[in-house]
Amino acid sequence: MHTGKRTLIALVAWLLATQAQAIQISSAGQSWSVDWSISIGTSGPLSATSTWIVSSFSTSQIVLGIDITNTTSLTGQLTNADITTFGFGTTPNAKSSILTAGTTFGKTGSGSGPQQTFPGGFKQINVCIFASGCSGGSVNDALHAGDSDYLKILLTGDFSKGFANLLSFPIKFQTNLGSFHAGGCINKDPSCTPVPEPSISALFGLGLLLIGLSQRRVRRIAAAARRH
Repeated sequence: MHTGKRTLIALVAWLLATQAQAIQISSAGQSWSVDWSISIGTSGPLSATSTWIVSSFSTSQIVLGIDITNTTSLTGQLTNADITTFGFGTTPNAKSSILTAGTTFGKTGSGSGPQQTFPGGFKQINVCIFASGCSGGSVNDALHAGDSDYLKILLTGDFSKGFANLLSFPIKFQTNLGSFHAGGCINKDPSCTPVPEPSISALFGLGLLLIGLSQRRVRRIAAAARRH
């Protein structure tokens, strides 16, 4: 296999791994934590933590209680850091609705477009939880640094196999330094390293790879032409 192809396969595997965090639920009473930490240089990190509990589980409905806290510490450079949106993917697919609205988060839907895209490039996000809209919205409506919120959501789908997988857990921070996105880490998994804005870093890396492969191909063609 050519080195370029091996590199491309490795890049694709890395992209999948950055969004591979998942948990399987199958009964009421299950609980877990999801944490987020996004390094933004000397101004960060942005951070949040959450606790999730399955209030009820049936073949067609799941009720989840979510307690989320924005644990970011503001600095002279980082003067505001607000969570506008968070969510997760599901397998099998599910639809969501709000049972108990939080003080901040009171709306839910799926990601945007046919691929259910979440800000930052996450795909197949069935559940997007927000105050203003899945893409973000006003920071006045967001969860500010140091604040917490609690809500309950209802998932509706075919859970007749007795389980459902929740995955990725992306989040969006809107700050005075820009917007930042990352997937969540479940139960403080030491192997989890959230990667900010996977779609942007992916496109950048893929672009560099394709440029390199293209240049190598041009050099090979030129060398072959000189030999003839």
